[in-house]
Amino acid sequence: KIEDYGYAWFIASPFVFLAFSDTLIYFLHRGLHHRLIYKHIHKPHHSFLHTTPFSAFAFHPLDGYIQGFPYQLFILLFPLHSTLHLFSLTMVAMWTINIHDRTTMNIPFVNGAAHHNIHHTTFKSNYGQYFTFWDTFFGTMRSPEVYKKEGEKVENEEEVYGKKYL
Repeated sequence: KIEDYGYAWFIASPFVFLAFSDTLIYFLHRGLHHRLIYKHIHKPHHSFLHTTPFSAFAFHPLDGYIQGFPYQLFILLFPLHSTLHLFSLTMVAMWTINIHDRTTMNIPFVNGAAHHNIHHTTFKSNYGQYFTFWDTFFGTMRSPEVYKKEGEKVENEEEVYGKKYL
């Protein structure tokens, strides 16, 4: 019931959910790009060099579990109304498709489809799920505007990870 934690938490909890999951996914996703892990777990998702809605859910089962873990951990640590949880997970699925469909809304501080397409073509930037905060903070941010000015160079996976790690 909403009354158990109050309307203030009911309204705030989806925003806390986004911040919490974005933080964990940034670090987990970045870890999946470690050269010792990448080829075993995350590489199947990157077989789509340019993103499509189909690539949103094309991943190794362990990759899906790892990147889905923050959503489940959140409800173990914080109360979340069941309707909000269902709504939040639906929005996560829709967002995941959105960042893979190459249609960008250009909202400041939001990791949109253009950001994620850069992630798929450079392998070493834009790890965030929803926001650009952690990428900016840790220097892994590549803005679509700068990327376009640089000629939209597609990185070679072998150059990024090294031949023996692929």
